[in-house]
Amino acid sequence: MRVLAAFQYTVGVLATLVCCPLAILFAGLGLDRATYAQVRIWAWAVSAATGVRSRATGLDNVPPTGSYVVVSSHNSHLDAPAIVRTLPHPVYFVIKKELARIPLWGHAAVKIGFIAVDRSDSEQAHSEMARAVDTIRSGRRVLVFAEGPRSPDGHLQAFKKGGFHLAVDAQVPILPIAVNGSYRLLPKGAPAARPGRIEVAVGRPISTAGLTKDDVPALAER
Repeated sequence: MRVLAAFQYTVGVLATLVCCPLAILFAGLGLDRATYAQVRIWAWAVSAATGVRSRATGLDNVPPTGSYVVVSSHNSHLDAPAIVRTLPHPVYFVIKKELARIPLWGHAAVKIGFIAVDRSDSEQAHSEMARAVDTIRSGRRVLVFAEGPRSPDGHLQAFKKGGFHLAVDAQVPILPIAVNGSYRLLPKGAPAARPGRIEVAVGRPISTAGLTKDDVPALAER
């Protein structure tokens, strides 16, 4: 297991060292497609190193055009690469501020357009979420892990409301996603991932047209 963990960590570091500088360069040049291609390459490299395969169901539910907010379950570090590899459109993650401080990776994530939110500072978090709304209105798709941190036991946790407020404020649909199988392959605290298959199940879009912040609790429950 130690050898496997070392191998997976090494591949992850090498992928970061290659893809992140290119993503920063392309982002600075305004080349969005080339920038996000580095995200997909990084996700592919991580998946290849872990032996994890991804299969998507319900892709016909993905709106072919326009913005939306992806609201996903979150059981494992494998979730993000699986979603990046399977969704047809680029998605820009809402991440916690601590991830933006990771050397190179964090800087690249912010340059790419990922939105770092400081959960310890409510005023700053509100400002960053307002910027996320502007990002959605500009035509981008944003992803939020509704449970916040990874599930500690593989079971769905209570939803936080930030992602639902984003969708309501921007008046765009919510695209619900369940990532199945990732906890079994890489539970929280495990030193290395086991090879296997993950299913990314895409549900039908949920409209937020005409909804207000008062409707957020019912929207999250739905």
